[in-house]
Amino acid sequence: MNISTTWLREWISPKVSDEVLAEQLTMAGLEVEGITSVAPYFEKVVVGHVLSCEKHPDADKLSLCQIDVGESEMLQIICGAKNIRTDLKVIVAIVGAVLPNGLKIKKAKLRGVASFGMICSESELGMADNSEGISELDAAAPIGQNIREYLNLDDNIIELDITPNRGDCFSVLGVAREVSANYLIDFELPNFAVISQGISSIATSVSNTIACPKYLTRSILGIDNSVQTPQWMADKLMRSGQSLHSPVVDITNFVLMELGQPMHAFDADKVQGAIEVRNAKSGEKVELLNESTVELKDDTLVIADDNSVLAIAGVMGGLASATLNNTNNILLESAFFEPVSIAGKARNYGLHTESSLRFERGVDFGITEIAMDRATQLIIEICGGKASDVKACIDKSALPKLPAINITQEKIQKVLGFELDSDWITEKFQSLGFEINQQSNNSWRITPPSFRFDIRIPADLIEELARLYGYDKLPVQKLSLDANINVIAEAQIDKYEVMQSLVARGYQEVITYSFISEKYHDLISPEAKKIVLSNPISAELSTMRSSLWAGLLQTLESNQRRGHSDARFFEIGLCFAGVEASKQSNKLAGIITGNRFDAQWSGEPTPVDFFDVKADLESILALTGAKFIFVAGEHSALQKGQTAQIILDGKQVGWMGALSPVVAKELSLPKCYLFEIDLDTVLTGKIAQYTAFSQYQQAQRDIALILDESIPVSELMDSIEALQQSNFVGVSLFDLYAGENIELGKKSVAFSLSYQSLEGTLSDDEVNGKVDEVLALMNDKFSAVQR
Repeated sequence: MNISTTWLREWISPKVSDEVLAEQLTMAGLEVEGITSVAPYFEKVVVGHVLSCEKHPDADKLSLCQIDVGESEMLQIICGAKNIRTDLKVIVAIVGAVLPNGLKIKKAKLRGVASFGMICSESELGMADNSEGISELDAAAPIGQNIREYLNLDDNIIELDITPNRGDCFSVLGVAREVSANYLIDFELPNFAVISQGISSIATSVSNTIACPKYLTRSILGIDNSVQTPQWMADKLMRSGQSLHSPVVDITNFVLMELGQPMHAFDADKVQGAIEVRNAKSGEKVELLNESTVELKDDTLVIADDNSVLAIAGVMGGLASATLNNTNNILLESAFFEPVSIAGKARNYGLHTESSLRFERGVDFGITEIAMDRATQLIIEICGGKASDVKACIDKSALPKLPAINITQEKIQKVLGFELDSDWITEKFQSLGFEINQQSNNSWRITPPSFRFDIRIPADLIEELARLYGYDKLPVQKLSLDANINVIAEAQIDKYEVMQSLVARGYQEVITYSFISEKYHDLISPEAKKIVLSNPISAELSTMRSSLWAGLLQTLESNQRRGHSDARFFEIGLCFAGVEASKQSNKLAGIITGNRFDAQWSGEPTPVDFFDVKADLESILALTGAKFIFVAGEHSALQKGQTAQIILDGKQVGWMGALSPVVAKELSLPKCYLFEIDLDTVLTGKIAQYTAFSQYQQAQRDIALILDESIPVSELMDSIEALQQSNFVGVSLFDLYAGENIELGKKSVAFSLSYQSLEGTLSDDEVNGKVDEVLALMNDKFSAVQR
């Protein structure tokens, strides 16, 4: 935001230079990005009056002018500007003047005729980048007055970078409050007196008082909107970065910059019936002041009459009810819109306005009436007319609450690291406009004013004290830490171990947004509860993720576009399946695609498959020591027949499988495999126990079984382990076959059984007896026969 120091000093003027004032604002938390002068230094430039203007005797494009600059003699000046004419007030650089571009004004001769000065344009004085012709001054400009004084060119513009939490500082009033608090200068809001006459003929109502708790209107009849905006107002607006329009629009913009209250004026003769503040009906359209037509969503708050929408509340007015130069009657609006109801609405329609900028951050709901009176006062003063009483629709129960905050000297000292004087604390809170109830010398109960939406907890109050004390003056303190070391269970697995395990297997960690597009949510987790943000950064980040797969797929998609076809990524992060905090869960997910190994001379590339991702996941699960089971299942984002549920203690804790071809086609992705598991189940293991080593030889036996192909191998292996045979070491699968010489619908499975004793070498009879037990179990439980 740009603010003129001259305008600011009309409100409050500390006895320091503009540069020191700007530095103090930065130290107080209002960052000043720069301070620039309105015009560079020059002298001997005054207001002149063109008494006569004739053609140069020897040049058709030059004019010979007689100029009155308030001296005893007229000045003869030759000018080549097309807009020079008799009786015009102009800017004159007299002999001896030095212009910003280095030009020294001397007596000169042009085509044989003497010229004693120069009639200047704004660009020649460094007041504009370019100009078309010389500058034309107001007819009332005093002849001979120094132009710097007349145009108030000894003014600086401070460019402020206002943080989103300080919406109260988007105005001259807001900055003036800050200066008052920093320099302890008394500051009072002036009273804007208005004499009202009659009652407005236009009725108003608010149907959505949650979004609009306060809505004021006032009719002003018989105005002349064709008059010129006063120069003093035009200068302040332009130096604040505002364009000039008609007087009424300029006045509402002036109040916006002065008090921070966005306002709007409707042409009262174009309003059909009553005014209602309501939510738009889906499909309603409005042509805005920027001449664009938008189709409204039903969550958009609008101002409407009996026939149509007149404006998007807090964003922009409609073209159909706009005030023009021939407008005679207006309906002036001043309102408070709840910030959340306005947030993001401008962006939804591709707009960005000064009004939405302020309403999104919070506008002082206590200044609505004052702004109405200020705008009315200026309109009557500049445009004439008669003002009606104010029609007010106010729902006090829906206005923001201002809870009192308790704070103590002990709390302040603990946070800041040093003690502040109690009287200084009280004085500063008072200077900020806070309501103070000092309960003791070291305890305060403080209620923030209506314009401070950012003050809600004790830490906010302490931040105010810190910035007013001066961040640059805060003493350096040694940090102390009360280390309360939590006891970590021996079975707890460090997250770093899981990450390192995946990195060792060729994975790279990615960190993606917790927000995804609705498209990705519906493709991956259509059954999960969708949490849509009311104010998303963009449409692509509008929904809270219920699975990490969305971010991984987007990362894979981005890598594919850049030619990185072999990828292994994993992510650890929060997922959200419901609004309640209990529905948030930490998850671990991974994705692989491409070839198993880098291309090499000794063999053909081998694409990754289902068992690659299963092996990667099992390597992680092995850290826990728990027994996980993989069971065939169906998932909307995974391919049928290549999908498995991950089960622990009878409870599903994750999924793995190949990406569904439907999803892959929609996202233009190659064949890839994913897994996702609740992180807590991975980080909770079993306590390792010591097992003695045997010095005797291990005995191994291989068995091959023929059984139904529908029986999972894992069930066979689990059943063998469940026998709990003495001296049993383990079972491993080494062959799986179906085809020639095997009956249709059957498969051959080959296991290696290992046995070892701590007491001696096992005999063949002992080992064979145990193998026979296994074969009998396989036959009884699974109808498996030895091959």
